[in-house]
Amino acid sequence: MNEISEDELGQRLLEIQDLDTRIFGLKREIEGLEDKHRLGELLEQLDESRGKLTAEEKSISDLEYRQHKLDGKLDLLSEKIKKEEQKLFSGTIMNPKELSGIQAEILSLRKYRDEMETEDLEMMEVVDGARLEKERAGKATEDVSAREREARDLYKKELTEKKQQVKELGKERDVIRKAVDEDTLAVYDKLLEGKGGLAVARIEKGRNCGGCHIEFSSSQIDRFQHEQGIFRCEYCRRILVK
Repeated sequence: MNEISEDELGQRLLEIQDLDTRIFGLKREIEGLEDKHRLGELLEQLDESRGKLTAEEKSISDLEYRQHKLDGKLDLLSEKIKKEEQKLFSGTIMNPKELSGIQAEILSLRKYRDEMETEDLEMMEVVDGARLEKERAGKATEDVSAREREARDLYKKELTEKKQQVKELGKERDVIRKAVDEDTLAVYDKLLEGKGGLAVARIEKGRNCGGCHIEFSSSQIDRFQHEQGIFRCEYCRRILVK
């Protein structure tokens, strides 16, 4: 590696810092992509919607089972009424008291059947209502699912783009790093990790650190005015470049 002047070294460090800052910014954006596209929120909505759909399906299944049992009872009851009516009109029973008993039994069975048919009609209305709720829950689930898929597709697209940008910036940074000596890079990397991603800062107005923004002592200000090259902040120890 050819030696470079301190001014060139300072410029290279600023370029590396700028690229690292952009990389860190992209990585923070990547970390926030799921929230940006509301993936967690949409997944919760989807789980809730699917849960409601499952509950509606179970409700319909239970109601249909009850209605099936009720229809079976109605069929048996109608068959019983038919048999009693055949017995009544067969002409084989001559005893008035027995005939009267059969007539009373038929009336009672018909009344019970009427009540069960009313219950059956009410059950049909409940089942129809449950089916309507299931249809609504199904449409809501499809809607949320479509929005979740769309959001996830956008998330994946943006994630791929940002990862590619990070990769390209990293390559560009690595090329510039080759022009800097290893000792300086070691100091830079340590500062980068320990100072929140900002290892190199410019001197502001000849008096302040661009990193911690504290005003320098008069002796350090005098150095900046009369010397060239790169310096270290006497407070935060960041690398300083004019």
